[in-house]
Amino acid sequence: MLAHYLTGTWNCTYRAGAVHLAYTATYAHDRGGQTLRETASWKGGGDEELLAFDAQHHDWTAVVFEDQGTTTILRASGSNPNKIAYGSIYPDKGLAVTFDRVSSTKYTLHATMHSGGKTITSVDTCIRR
Repeated sequence: MLAHYLTGTWNCTYRAGAVHLAYTATYAHDRGGQTLRETASWKGGGDEELLAFDAQHHDWTAVVFEDQGTTTILRASGSNPNKIAYGSIYPDKGLAVTFDRVSSTKYTLHATMHSGGKTITSVDTCIRR
Protein backbone atom coordinates (compact mmCIF):
# COMPACT_ATOMS: atom_id res chain seq x y z
CA MET A 1 0.00 0.00 0.00
CA LEU A 2 1.19 3.51 -0.82
CA ALA A 3 0.63 4.81 2.72
CA HIS A 4 3.08 2.32 4.21
CA TYR A 5 5.62 2.97 1.47
CA LEU A 6 5.59 6.76 1.88
CA THR A 7 5.39 6.95 5.70
CA GLY A 8 8.53 8.64 7.02
CA THR A 9 10.83 11.42 5.87
CA TRP A 10 12.19 11.97 2.36
CA ASN A 11 14.87 14.35 1.03
CA CYS A 12 13.63 15.81 -2.24
CA THR A 13 14.82 18.07 -5.04
CA TYR A 14 12.49 20.00 -7.34
CA ARG A 15 13.88 20.86 -10.79
CA ALA A 16 12.24 23.05 -13.42
CA GLY A 17 14.69 24.42 -15.98
CA ALA A 18 17.43 26.27 -14.11
CA VAL A 19 15.43 26.26 -10.86
CA HIS A 20 16.51 23.68 -8.26
CA LEU A 21 14.93 23.59 -4.81
CA ALA A 22 15.76 21.15 -2.01
CA TYR A 23 12.98 20.27 0.42
CA THR A 24 11.98 17.68 2.99
CA ALA A 25 8.72 15.72 2.72
CA THR A 26 7.38 13.93 5.79
CA TYR A 27 4.42 11.55 5.51
CA ALA A 28 2.27 10.25 8.39
CA HIS A 29 -1.09 8.49 8.71
CA ASP A 30 -4.04 10.73 9.51
CA ARG A 31 -7.79 10.34 10.06
CA GLY A 32 -7.55 6.85 11.54
CA GLY A 33 -5.12 5.64 8.89
CA GLN A 34 -7.45 6.34 5.95
CA THR A 35 -5.57 9.43 4.82
CA LEU A 36 -1.90 10.22 4.42
CA ARG A 37 -0.69 13.67 5.49
CA GLU A 38 2.44 15.08 3.85
CA THR A 39 4.23 18.11 5.22
CA ALA A 40 6.83 19.65 2.91
CA SER A 41 9.31 22.29 4.04
CA TRP A 42 12.02 24.23 2.30
CA LYS A 43 14.02 27.34 3.06
CA GLY A 44 11.45 30.11 3.28
CA GLY A 45 8.31 28.02 2.81
CA GLY A 46 6.34 24.84 2.81
CA ASP A 47 2.99 23.23 2.15
CA GLU A 48 0.77 20.45 3.37
CA GLU A 49 -1.01 17.74 1.43
CA LEU A 50 -3.67 15.15 2.23
CA LEU A 51 -3.75 11.97 0.13
CA ALA A 52 -6.62 9.50 0.09
CA PHE A 53 -7.53 6.37 -1.88
CA ASP A 54 -11.16 5.37 -2.40
CA ALA A 55 -10.85 1.58 -2.81
CA GLN A 56 -14.49 1.16 -3.82
CA HIS A 57 -14.13 3.51 -6.82
CA HIS A 58 -10.36 3.11 -7.42
CA ASP A 59 -9.86 6.89 -7.17
CA TRP A 60 -7.06 8.92 -5.62
CA THR A 61 -7.52 12.44 -4.29
CA ALA A 62 -4.76 14.84 -3.28
CA VAL A 63 -5.48 18.20 -1.66
CA VAL A 64 -2.51 20.56 -1.43
CA PHE A 65 -2.56 23.57 0.90
CA GLU A 66 0.20 25.98 -0.15
CA ASP A 67 1.84 28.35 2.31
CA GLN A 68 0.51 31.44 0.47
CA GLY A 69 -3.07 30.34 1.19
CA THR A 70 -3.95 28.73 -2.14
CA THR A 71 -5.31 25.20 -2.50
CA THR A 72 -5.07 22.68 -5.34
CA ILE A 73 -7.17 19.53 -5.67
CA LEU A 74 -6.00 16.66 -7.88
CA ARG A 75 -7.73 13.41 -8.85
CA ALA A 76 -6.51 10.15 -10.37
CA SER A 77 -8.10 6.84 -11.31
CA GLY A 78 -6.65 3.37 -10.95
CA SER A 79 -5.48 1.10 -8.19
CA ASN A 80 -1.76 0.86 -8.99
CA PRO A 81 0.04 2.61 -6.09
CA ASN A 82 3.36 2.52 -8.00
CA LYS A 83 2.24 4.90 -10.76
CA ILE A 84 -0.48 7.47 -10.20
CA ALA A 85 -1.33 10.04 -12.89
CA TYR A 86 -3.14 12.99 -11.26
CA GLY A 87 -4.91 15.85 -12.98
CA SER A 88 -5.97 19.01 -11.20
CA ILE A 89 -9.68 19.73 -10.88
CA TYR A 90 -9.43 22.88 -8.73
CA PRO A 91 -8.76 25.76 -9.15
CA ASP A 92 -8.43 24.73 -12.82
CA LYS A 93 -7.34 21.79 -14.97
CA GLY A 94 -3.89 23.20 -15.79
CA LEU A 95 -1.76 20.78 -13.73
CA ALA A 96 -0.82 17.14 -14.35
CA VAL A 97 1.41 15.24 -11.90
CA THR A 98 2.58 11.64 -12.17
CA PHE A 99 3.89 9.81 -9.10
CA ASP A 100 6.35 7.01 -9.94
CA ARG A 101 7.69 4.59 -7.33
CA VAL A 102 11.22 3.98 -8.61
CA SER A 103 12.47 1.73 -5.78
CA SER A 104 11.92 1.10 -2.07
CA THR A 105 13.92 4.26 -1.33
CA LYS A 106 13.15 6.55 -4.28
CA TYR A 107 10.15 8.12 -6.01
CA THR A 108 9.67 10.85 -8.60
CA LEU A 109 6.96 13.36 -9.43
CA HIS A 110 6.78 14.54 -13.05
CA ALA A 111 4.61 17.62 -13.47
CA THR A 112 3.35 19.75 -16.32
CA MET A 113 1.61 23.05 -15.60
CA HIS A 114 -0.16 25.25 -18.14
CA SER A 115 -0.53 28.83 -16.94
CA GLY A 116 -0.67 32.20 -18.67
CA GLY A 117 0.01 30.68 -22.08
CA LYS A 118 3.17 28.95 -20.87
CA THR A 119 3.96 25.31 -20.13
CA ILE A 120 6.28 24.49 -17.25
CA THR A 121 7.62 20.98 -16.74
CA SER A 122 9.30 19.84 -13.56
CA VAL A 123 10.66 16.74 -11.87
CA ASP A 124 10.87 16.10 -8.14
CA THR A 125 13.20 13.31 -7.04
CA CYS A 126 12.80 12.05 -3.47
CA ILE A 127 15.11 9.73 -1.54
CA ARG A 128 14.13 8.12 1.78
CA ARG A 129 16.16 9.37 4.73
